[in-house]
Amino acid sequence: MKSSAVEECKGSVLIRVLVKAGARRLRCPAGLQEGFVVVEVCSPPVGGRANRELVKAFAKFLGVSSGSVSIVRGLKDKEKVIRVLGVSVESVRGKLGT
Repeated sequence: MKSSAVEECKGSVLIRVLVKAGARRLRCPAGLQEGFVVVEVCSPPVGGRANRELVKAFAKFLGVSSGSVSIVRGLKDKEKVIRVLGVSVESVRGKLGT
């Protein structure tokens, strides 16, 4: 994974995510692609359902509360940036295997 997918910003961690909605099963992370962490969610991209599933999945994967994860860019796009509070860049990169 390129280091640009995960970076530190003002006491939080920003992660560039490529969301694939409508998958058969949830996969977080599902892989790495061109500077993005790929996440497959089951929910369709309708009414914010895929976004809510993404936030919950990343919170569980990183071991933080859902309130510590927020989408800061790309609410209506498959390419998103999420902010995570309460974790370090090193721990996120470690969990992602980079």
